[in-house]
Amino acid sequence: MKFWDLVRAALRRWIVLVAGAVTTLGLMYSTTLDDGVFWSRTQVVFLAPVSAAYPNSLRTTSEDLIITAGVVGKTVSGPDAVTKYASPDATLVGEGVRDGWSVRLPDTGGQWAPHFAEQVLYVEVVAPTADQVTARQGEIIAQITEELDRLQRDAGVAPVNDITVTVAPESTAVHQVKGSRGRSVGMAGVLGVAATFTVIAMLESRGRRHVRHGHRAAPRPPRSAPPVLASDPRTGP
Repeated sequence: MKFWDLVRAALRRWIVLVAGAVTTLGLMYSTTLDDGVFWSRTQVVFLAPVSAAYPNSLRTTSEDLIITAGVVGKTVSGPDAVTKYASPDATLVGEGVRDGWSVRLPDTGGQWAPHFAEQVLYVEVVAPTADQVTARQGEIIAQITEELDRLQRDAGVAPVNDITVTVAPESTAVHQVKGSRGRSVGMAGVLGVAATFTVIAMLESRGRRHVRHGHRAAPRPPRSAPPVLASDPRTGP
C-alpha cells in the first residue's frame, strides 16, 4: 500500500484514526506521570575482633569472616535462589525492580565458578519514596546485626571475640532514578501512530479481499449433452 493510499484509507476509516489518536495521547500523557524510583546501596562490613596481632580490624580479611557474612546474608535474604550477576556492580534498578530489596555477598567470579573475596554484604533498597528507602534500609541493617549476634551466641563465642559490623558509608545517599520524559513521550507517540496505521492497513486489506470475493462471477452449470434421437427401425435413421 502506497503512502497516499494509506492516507485515503485513514480518512475513510476515521473512527479508527480518532480512536488511535486518543489512545496514543493517553499513553504519551501516562509516561509523564512516572517520577521514577528511589534507590540506595550500602555496605555492611564484617570486622574481626581487635587483637595485638591484628590491631586494625578493617584490614583483617579471613575466610571465616567471609563465610560468616555469607551465612548471615543468606539468613536475612531467605531461602530463594540468589541471582547471579555478571558484575558485582549490577543493581536492582538495572534488573528492573521498582520496589524491593536485596542482601548479597559480592561475587567476583566468572560464569564457571563463584569467588567471594570480601567480608561485605551489599544492602540495596528500591522504593517509591526516599523515606521508604531510608526506613527499610535501617530495618535490614538492624536485622543483620541481630542475626550475627544470635549466630555467635548459639555458637558459644565469648563476647571479647565477637565479630562486629559497621556500615560504610555511615550516611548512605538515596538516589532518584528515572528515565527521560522526552524520550518516553516520543517513543509512546511513535508506537501509537504505527499501531494505528497498521490496524487501518489490515482492515483495508481484509475489506479488499471481501470485495473481490463478493464480485466473483458464479460458476456456470456444466453443459448437458444434446439429446440423441432414436431412429425408427422401419424407416432408418
